[in-house]
Amino acid sequence: MELDILKHFIGMNVEVLVAGVWMEGNLKPIVKGVVVLQPIGEMMQFYGPSSMKADVIQAIRQVKKLSTTPQPPLPSSDSTKIISSFEQSSPTKRFVVVK
Repeated sequence: MELDILKHFIGMNVEVLVAGVWMEGNLKPIVKGVVVLQPIGEMMQFYGPSSMKADVIQAIRQVKKLSTTPQPPLPSSDSTKIISSFEQSSPTKRFVVVK
């Protein structure tokens, strides 16, 4: 990909398509045609920065994530009951929604 296209994405969280695989990260400044992606979110614990030549990038798109923190599950009220699949139930009541 051409450098004048990539320069608009410097400092943004992006996904780049390289050899048919989408890679996600924060695009660092481009030096001598080498693009560096710093992992973002949960991937920072597992991966380090990745670098590649600018001409191997097939596509680029900006990533916008609203929230990276996991949301706690909603507490179930007494009006709805979740039935385990291990519990015995008759075939007539197996697919009835309990309210």
